[in-house]
Order: sequence, then structure tokens, then C-alpha cells
Amino acid sequence: MNKKKFWGITAGVLVVLLIAGGATAYHERHLIRRYLLVHQHYDKPDILSTNQIKLNIRPALSTKNTTATNQLTKTYQHDLQQVKVGPAQAKVVVNPYKTSPLSGLILVKTAQPTRVRLVVHGNRPATTIKQTLPGYRTQHSVGVLGLYAGRANRVTLRFTTKDGQVTRHTYRMTTTKAPKGIGTNTLKTSHPKQMALGQGHTKLTFAVSSQGYTYGLDARGKIRWYSTQKISHVFKELQNHHLLILTKISDSEHKYNALRETDFYGRVYRQYNMNGLFPTRQDPNKLSTNTVIHHDAIELPNHNLLLTVDDGSKKFVEDTMIELNYKTGKIVKVIDLKRILPKSAYTQYDGTHRPDGKIDWFHQNSMVYDQKRDELIVSGRNQDMIFAINYKTTKLKWILAAPEKLPKSYQKYLLQPTNKHFRYNGGQHAVQLIHQSQHPGDKIELEFYDNNVPVTRGKTAQSKQWSAGEIVTINQLKKTVTKTWEFGQRLGKRNFTNIVGSSYAVGKGNTLIGFGYADWGKRSEFVEVNRKTKQIVFDVDRTHFAHGDWSYRAQRMSLYPGTGSLTLKQITN
Repeated sequence: MNKKKFWGITAGVLVVLLIAGGATAYHERHLIRRYLLVHQHYDKPDILSTNQIKLNIRPALSTKNTTATNQLTKTYQHDLQQVKVGPAQAKVVVNPYKTSPLSGLILVKTAQPTRVRLVVHGNRPATTIKQTLPGYRTQHSVGVLGLYAGRANRVTLRFTTKDGQVTRHTYRMTTTKAPKGIGTNTLKTSHPKQMALGQGHTKLTFAVSSQGYTYGLDARGKIRWYSTQKISHVFKELQNHHLLILTKISDSEHKYNALRETDFYGRVYRQYNMNGLFPTRQDPNKLSTNTVIHHDAIELPNHNLLLTVDDGSKKFVEDTMIELNYKTGKIVKVIDLKRILPKSAYTQYDGTHRPDGKIDWFHQNSMVYDQKRDELIVSGRNQDMIFAINYKTTKLKWILAAPEKLPKSYQKYLLQPTNKHFRYNGGQHAVQLIHQSQHPGDKIELEFYDNNVPVTRGKTAQSKQWSAGEIVTINQLKKTVTKTWEFGQRLGKRNFTNIVGSSYAVGKGNTLIGFGYADWGKRSEFVEVNRKTKQIVFDVDRTHFAHGDWSYRAQRMSLYPGTGSLTLKQITN
């Protein structure tokens, strides 16, 4: 046998052994992981250890979608270099990143450095979107947002040189029809001059899905943005003006276990995939796939992400938070609410029941961080409770809830109402901090959506008769609470929602309320109301959508946050 043949056979044998060894090692690691998931480690009865929670969730950075969209960016960078000078020579792209059909990109060169003004023509002046790009340049990558679905849209670019010479060119951008799954949006009221639409009418009303289509409506109730990516609950603007969404790792997945940093064009900047393989209640030796992040995610001042999660317990759900390192995707802090709230709250809970048998005793649905005080304010539907903790120590600061079923040792944290006939919140959602006094220990103002459906405490004669947006002022030194505004009672049972909902101050003294589960989930309604006059200035009914895809929240957001359009810097970086 010659040497060449010998070494060839030897190399082949080594490859086979390495593959077999690698497969065996992978299989062994897989079995060890399953063992650790089934035989969970507890610090005390019902309370998982922090390390066990980290093992259960196991976030991992994924580069698949980032790489794919970066490749598209490189293509557009090359295309821009190839474009000939002159507005009429521009290259026009619709849906540049393949998941945002009502977005576009215009690649154009000018002979002299110019500043670009973008106009997306609407049906009316109030629905015409205008945006000026920063700086003067000769190569322009103009991001276009706010196109209508199923039509040839007119988009005009105005080019202004440094000496004031102006030229204009209008482009046609043809889009496909919006998916039927979005449902029917029926405009009931619209007073655009009184709405908070932002400069250039760039702000839309976004219907954030529970599990399905998230989309944005203009002042006339027309769809001007949507994503083809199914989204569940989380749709937030980050400090860098990107979007944070909760979606699926792949289209074939049933659960939503991908937390993605993206933008309105669909470009992916970062993605964290969650494990979600947890023991079942019926048979702890059996593992099943679960959604890890469920209702909310916020960005902390250090850019880390705080997430509401299922922690992998075989018994409890939706009662834990994790802080995720933004750069590495590692869990750096775990907050288990069973370590903070009364033991009786989770061991004696019988307010709701789940098909999988797990106990949803708290059902955390929102949180907001108070940077001035280093406090975290948390809302839990199934305890009818909003409370604050010191973020560093997790020590309780105060509780907003009716006193029923609250142990004596926790009564000292209760806020005392100053209103004569104070109605406690029941099953509330979407708590937001909207105002702070200058003194760290003094007053804060909170807005939230009160479903008015007490689950554990605070039942009144008015329960389940309506739902409402509410604002309260909390004096943290005196431990008092004063209700200063609410709206929803006059809408009656038609707008009572047993679950979901939101209430957000949006500017101009207005609040946008999302009655997401009206008519027991058959309808969602978005109402913008002036808090002083109680006049409704915008009202849209959403119907004919898939079961489970009711609108979890209604949010007013700008299509062009921060610097505005998709700029040359974004394209080339």
C-alpha cells in the first residue's frame, strides 16, 4: 500500500471517529440537559434556584436573520454605487427587507450635495407623511415608510442644495394587499387636528397583537404599516430607536421564543432565542415546549433587557423576571416574585385555572423602571395588584391593591386612598410612569388600564360593568394614592374587557386606550380621548380577526423616531 493511499484511509477513519465521537458527546449533553430540566434544583419548597432558572431558559444569541438582512444591506450599498446621477435615474425598492410590505427604499444620486425632504402622499393632508433627512450629500438612500396597501403609492422627494435650489421628483411604489388576517378596521371617529400625530403626521396607532398581526393605522383608520412576521405582545421602541419584538424562531414554530431587535423596514440587528423546554405539571418527567417571554419587555438605562418570563417551573407560570445582558444574551439577574410576595398568594390561589394545570397566581403583564429612584413598578393581573420594589435589593416599597387576602405583615406596604369613593383596580394592565416630582421620595403619577375584573381582591358592585383608562398620583412618603382621571365608564359593557388592554398618554393632553378584548374577544377598539374635555378624537373598531389575535395593546408610535429615515449611514454600516 503506498503512503498516499495509507494516509487517505487513515484520515477517513479519523473523520468517522470524530463524527461518531461528536455525535455521542452531543447525545450525552442532550441527555444530561434533559435530566437537569426534569430533576430541578430548589432553594426552598416551590422556589427554584437562580442557577436552575438560568439553565431552564438558556438564552442564546442567533445570527441567522442578522446575517441574511446584512447581506441585503450590502446589496443595496452596491446598487447605490451603480445608480446614475439624477433623480429620474433612481432605483426604487418596495419591501427591502422582505417582512415589511409597506416600506420602501429609494437609491438616488445628485450632482451637488442636497438635503432631501420625503413626502408619502396620503388620501388627505392629515394622512400625508412628511420627513426631512438630516445633512447634505450626493448619495441618498431614502427609507420610505407609511405606504398604503394594495395600490400604486405616490412618493415625492424634494432635493434642496446648500444655496437653496430646489428640485422635485415623484416615484411610484406599488404594494400588495394587506393580509385578511389583520381583520376589518372600521373608522368611527376622526378629528386629526385634535389628535397627537406628531410633526409630519409620522405617528400611527399601532395595534399590537396578542399572537398574530401587528399593524399601524393612520388618522383615517387606513393601514400604513404591518409586519409579515407574527408578533406576540412585545412591540417596543428602544433607546437607539430600533424596535424590540417577540416573534417565532421559525415560521413553523408554535411558540414565540425569539426576541428580536429590528426596525420598521424589517432589518434584523440582534436576536435572542429562548429554550422553553419545561417539565409538565401532569408528569414532571415529561418535557414540553413553552413560550418563555410572555407579556412584556423593557430596556433598562444600561441597555440590558428586563423580561417577564416563565422560569421553567413544573408548577407555576408568569411570576418571574430576568435581566438579559444586551451584548452577550446572558442572564445577569433573576427576580422571582414568590420571594417577594406572600406565600399564601401562590400556595392558596384558586382565582383562575389553566388547561395545563400550572398555577398562574400572579400573571405579570407589565412593568416600568423608575430610574430616579431605582425602583421597578410591576402589574399583576391575578393579584389585582401594582407594587414597587427597589431594583437592586428587590425589597418592597409600596402596594396598590385592595386589602382583602393580604397578610397582616404586608398591610404596612398598602397605599391609602384619599378619594372618598375610591374604586380599586381589578385585573389591570399596562402600567406606565408618566410624571415624577423633583424630589426622589415624593410623588409619582401612574397611568394604567383597569379591566375592572377583580380576580383575587377588591370586588365591587361595579365590577365587570366597564373597563377604563386611569391615572393615579402616589405620594410615596405618605403612602397615599389619589385617582385623578379615568375614562371608560360611559362606554359601558360594550367596552368591558375581561383580559388585555392598555391606556397610554400620547401628547396634546390625550390618552389612547386599547379595549383589546371587547365582546369577549370578538372585537378590539382603539379610542383616543382628550383627558380634560373627555372628547373622543379618534375611534376605530377592529373585527373579523382570528381567534387569539385580539389587540393586546394600542400604541401611538412614530414611523421615523430619532434621526428619521433610513439613511446612507444605516445602509453602509
